[in-house]
Amino acid sequence: MHPEDIKASIRKTGATASSLARSLGISHVAVGAVIRGRTKSVRVARRICELTGIAPETAWPGRYPEFRIHPVGQRRHLDHLQEAA
Repeated sequence: MHPEDIKASIRKTGATASSLARSLGISHVAVGAVIRGRTKSVRVARRICELTGIAPETAWPGRYPEFRIHPVGQRRHLDHLQEAA
């Protein structure tokens, strides 16, 4: 999946890469590096996938075989990201 598609999916939820970074306590540059596939972070990728509903194997094929996301209905704990945007 193209990085711009991932970023657009994040924005469609009402969040931004910056608000996602703030919720994780990291820089927006670190989130961008994961989105672009330059850095591998299961923690950041999991949060992106939970927020957007995109499967990790769709966003980054073969990069994160070690985790699966929760069903879309179980992402209530990320609602604060939409408020922060």
